[in-house]
Amino acid sequence: MDMNFEKLVSVIIPTLNEEEGIEEVIEDIPEEGLKRLGYETEILVVDGGSSDETVEKVKEKGVDVFQAGEGKAEGVRLGFKEAQGDYVFLIDGDGSYPGEKIIDMVNELENGCDMVLGSRFAGEIQQGAMTTKNKIGNKILTFLANRLYGTDVSDLCTGLRGMDRNVLENNKVPGRGFEIEAGIHTVFSHENISEIGIRYDKRKGTSKLKTVDGLKIAGRLFKGKFKKR
Repeated sequence: MDMNFEKLVSVIIPTLNEEEGIEEVIEDIPEEGLKRLGYETEILVVDGGSSDETVEKVKEKGVDVFQAGEGKAEGVRLGFKEAQGDYVFLIDGDGSYPGEKIIDMVNELENGCDMVLGSRFAGEIQQGAMTTKNKIGNKILTFLANRLYGTDVSDLCTGLRGMDRNVLENNKVPGRGFEIEAGIHTVFSHENISEIGIRYDKRKGTSKLKTVDGLKIAGRLFKGKFKKR
């Protein structure tokens, strides 16, 4: 995509069978609000082979779709490669994260942080949006990440985060599938990380996350700390 804007925010949306939520996610990206801050917005959907109407609905919105390999991580890395923004955001395509918070997150990045997380645990979780098992799993993984990397975050696995492009360009983000958030954490662990509290709503459609993914995420954290990537 040919972009000639002075300041640009890229928003990457990884998808796999998100036909129920993807239109709302795109509509909630605060393009007008970002314009008032002096930024144009680039939205990139990276699809992992959806078999439903996800891609068709994205194209109806006039948004670019990139076909990625299987797994969330491959889609995210493709999005990083294609994104041209000064700041690069990730938001899940299931309608559970508040896209309007990107404005507040851009302010955090402008004020000197290198990565800003939209934290569900520092904000509000809608009743029924996260199972008790997933809450406990998230807290264990976040505790592990903080102990291994000396960070102080409250939501390692959030699906809404913004990053300074300069840090991304100088690093290869490791991980497969849902390990990608842990891989991003390993890259930014020595940088300035901040958080804002967000409201987390029930997802639209079926979750792809499995119990084994939590073990893989923990493994990625250990690999990033003790092994060469």
